Amino acid sequence: MPDSNRTHLIEKARRIAQYSLLGYLLRATLLPTLLSAVLCYGFYLLWAPGCFNIPVATVLPVLVPLLISVVISLPHYRLFKTLADEHATLEREVHRRRSLEHDLRLQANTDTLTGLSNRRAFFEEGVRRLRDESQTLVIIDLDFFKQVNDRFGHDIGDHVLVYIARMLSDHFEPEALLARMGGEEFALLSGLKEKELIEQIQFLNGMLTGEPLIVLGRKINTSLSAGIVSINQNGSLQEGIIAADTYLYKAKANGRCQVQSAI
Repeated sequence: MPDSNRTHLIEKARRIAQYSLLGYLLRATLLPTLLSAVLCYGFYLLWAPGCFNIPVATVLPVLVPLLISVVISLPHYRLFKTLADEHATLEREVHRRRSLEHDLRLQANTDTLTGLSNRRAFFEEGVRRLRDESQTLVIIDLDFFKQVNDRFGHDIGDHVLVYIARMLSDHFEPEALLARMGGEEFALLSGLKEKELIEQIQFLNGMLTGEPLIVLGRKINTSLSAGIVSINQNGSLQEGIIAADTYLYKAKANGRCQVQSAI
């Protein structure tokens, strides 16, 4: 069967399935039968009224088209039902594959520990955003995180990273692009100005230094260091990261728990 005809039949089968295959069979048999009865009985009424007295002549206008319609329609019904079942199976398979593709894409773009975007996803989405408008880039590093791992173990360290990721997600605007770049380093791409983001990072540092984190019964003292740069529309994200990293290193060299930028 040519692909065009097959596609047409599958689409017709889908429409038929929507209105019930049984309904199709009824329409395919009853309509010809009614038409035959109207024509024949009309002829009898106008030109051969005596036919109404003949049982065979009375029954044939209904019985013959009914039988013929059933014989003709039944193979079509079976074909359309098969195609409709095939179409439904294909739709389920397409849905399954799309769902699987979505899950795989999500896994490939998500940091498994924190649930944030990973480095790859950050670059892909960040480049796309910079095509539309200028952005402010923030590179954030958790201070003295190695000491946390060395003293309390990596399990405690992982809990700290999850806590910080949740805190960053809850604090910044939902439209901001937040990612874990690796280790204890996070990146944020936002439409806000540098000054606003500096104030927000300082506010978070006030929260962290004001009261230690309680993780699995352990008190963890930590803070954030950050470097911030503005990137113009169609600017280079990679160059922005290099510049923000420079400011981040400066923040750490100056004693940590602070934000450095060009302003």
